Amino acid sequence: MHRPSRTTSLALGALLAASALTTSAAVAADADSLLKAPLQGSILSDPPLFGVVRGGAPWMISSGEAKVGTDGTVKVTVSGLLIPGVGVGSVRTLSASLACNGMIVATTAAAPFSSTGDAQIKDTVNLPDRCLAPAVLINPNGNTGVYIAATGR
Repeated sequence: MHRPSRTTSLALGALLAASALTTSAAVAADADSLLKAPLQGSILSDPPLFGVVRGGAPWMISSGEAKVGTDGTVKVTVSGLLIPGVGVGSVRTLSASLACNGMIVATTAAAPFSSTGDAQIKDTVNLPDRCLAPAVLINPNGNTGVYIAATGR
């Protein structure tokens, strides 16, 4: 059996220590994050979520992410959220509803939604004292009773 040299062992130890520090820093940086999750477009077979129904058409998304801070900051980035063969239809603005504890607890102000399916939502909302199982739903034209995208996979 071949034993690693002392230099190799020291290098490996330093690499593992650096990796642990990097991981610790990443965890510490996310300590103020309540939610950071990708977005998925809604499809016609999606169920109601938190009393909110999915849109009446399938929505496909190129990429999207929702971030919610423990201070109530909400940042959502949406790229290429479109109905195949249609585009964005009559949707001109998007808002984001935050669900905690199985119900919608807050909704952001509406943000412009481009004809190419892009939007950025930045707002601050009031959070409940406890927010279990957080999720974000994307609402078209300020309609909080409908979602066209949601956090998840």
